[in-house]
Amino acid sequence: MNEKISIILPIFNVGDHLKGGIDSLINQTIGQENLEIIMVNDCSTDGSDKIIDEYDEKYECCHAIHHTQNSGAAYTPRNTGIDACTGDYIMFLDPDDRYTPDAVETLYHAAKQNNAQVAFGRFRRIFEYGGKVQKSYSPYKDNLEKHYPDETLETENFIKVPDFLWDNVVEKILYGKTIKAKYPRDKALDTIQVDNIEEEPDLLKMHPSVWCKIFRRDLIIDNDIRFQPYVSGDDMAFTLETLLKAKGIVFLNNFLCYDYYIRDLPSDKSITNTVNVRLLNELMESYIYCRKCTENYSKDIQNISINPHLLHWTYTWKNSPFTKQENQQLLNTVNKLKKIHQTDLKTKWLLSSITTAIETKIYTTK
Repeated sequence: MNEKISIILPIFNVGDHLKGGIDSLINQTIGQENLEIIMVNDCSTDGSDKIIDEYDEKYECCHAIHHTQNSGAAYTPRNTGIDACTGDYIMFLDPDDRYTPDAVETLYHAAKQNNAQVAFGRFRRIFEYGGKVQKSYSPYKDNLEKHYPDETLETENFIKVPDFLWDNVVEKILYGKTIKAKYPRDKALDTIQVDNIEEEPDLLKMHPSVWCKIFRRDLIIDNDIRFQPYVSGDDMAFTLETLLKAKGIVFLNNFLCYDYYIRDLPSDKSITNTVNVRLLNELMESYIYCRKCTENYSKDIQNISINPHLLHWTYTWKNSPFTKQENQQLLNTVNKLKKIHQTDLKTKWLLSSITTAIETKIYTTK
């Protein structure tokens, strides 16, 4: 193998989880000689900086980079890693998570053999303290049903209809009707391979994670794709841009390549698990950015890439306490999306329902 895979880790106060994340890369079946591990420290204060320096000294494939000023979110160290890396392919790892042992090798070969600019698999959502393990959502049937239950997608039933009707009718409509596509939905599939995203828009319904994907370097560099400055939603924007512009996409429906840990103790939460007005406001700003990216694509692409995330956003907002001023700020941002995202009646209804809910909260909050 004459090619290298660069794996970028944004690091800030990862604590006891950091070594496990890096070790999951060191022990990949593809071999250290084929890896370039870029560890970008965003001014950690818990000793994470010393840990990555130790790996830098011990392993030739490991390279530590230290920021002189904290950026406050993952997008800056990720972009630093892109600018610094030299690999033919690029991957990302959140350092408190883990790659499965053959993740890099399997995704690399999937991309290489299909001449694809993006290849990706599924992930396991592990609730570390709750004892649950779920497979990530896929719109395709798989052969994993006996091993893991489906991911639970938390969305807010914000109209007064029975939960059964919401779950089985309304939510399915908002997620996008079953569209005519290249691959069937009535039998288990192992591999989905397309030349471009318009052939299978449903690929956009899945979690917009950057860390279960491998990207060919030319896709990112030639299109000047970088993470946008959002504390939450930067990965969504990055993933969408790559999938829109990719020439060749491969999805491995039965391959679990990543362990995504939900650390749900109050003393062990990441930035993006701490809900505040900045997080939700920037998440909505990322939706606006994504909608602008899809302007010249089909209505299916425009709807599928945004509408399911609006349901998640609404669920998070409804279950978080905000002041009248904070809700007004969020309403202003939602209205910015509402002006440009009016593809059909169901989309208009969805956004109108969200703005009405926020307006009601503003008027009833003292």
